[in-house]
Amino acid sequence: MYNYSMKILIAGYGFVGRAHYEVLKFKHDVVINDPALGYTNSYDDVDAVIVCVSTPPRADGSCHMDNVYEVIEAAPDVPVLIKSTISVEGWDMLVDAFPDRMLTFSPEFLRAASAVEDLQNMRLMLIGGTKTCFWKDVFQVNIEIAEPRELILAKYARNSFLALKVAYFNQLYDLCDALDVEYSAVAHYTTMDERIGDSHTFITDDRGFGGHCFPKDTNALIRTAQRNNVELSILQEAIKYNNLIRKS
Repeated sequence: MYNYSMKILIAGYGFVGRAHYEVLKFKHDVVINDPALGYTNSYDDVDAVIVCVSTPPRADGSCHMDNVYEVIEAAPDVPVLIKSTISVEGWDMLVDAFPDRMLTFSPEFLRAASAVEDLQNMRLMLIGGTKTCFWKDVFQVNIEIAEPRELILAKYARNSFLALKVAYFNQLYDLCDALDVEYSAVAHYTTMDERIGDSHTFITDDRGFGGHCFPKDTNALIRTAQRNNVELSILQEAIKYNNLIRKS
């Protein structure tokens, strides 16, 4: 049980890293390392590292892991929590490259517009790897321990499902328009079913799905499927439709 304040370095100061800083600074001595933004705090004497660096998509849809590798290589031999989005294959490569390091993964579901509030209200942390109980004490929340590869795939699956939902309701909107039926009423009566829910059903002038995660994660999931000879045809068609309406 770790009841004392620790020195924690957050690598990457995008909206995920910033949210973790804002929440953890009241419990621990938190420093930032993100040279591109002018934060050059050293890894010396830190008790733990939280990886929040970007993993931008490659041309084939897979995520670029160089930033994650650089952080782990620079960090001392302390617990490392990866919050950056990585692929199943990416996790396997990290474990192979750093077999003796204390690596842990926890999927991130923060919304960019409310990341600090989302993290403050987190009641359960999904986590896998080594030193899981260490991170429970850092965040002071309940945890559910799983295999990292399961959590990584679940992160992609959750965002891809929500992207599918956005595409579906956009198509339903088009059908309502063609039939001269009020979309808001149809959506309301459809989402009264609690199994469906009304999230990701609101249609604005900015049609389809965009943002930080959905385009990147859907393409990454398709790339993972292709590498394993599995066809995610429903998701592929949703991406095609989404690209079409976002260009129009």
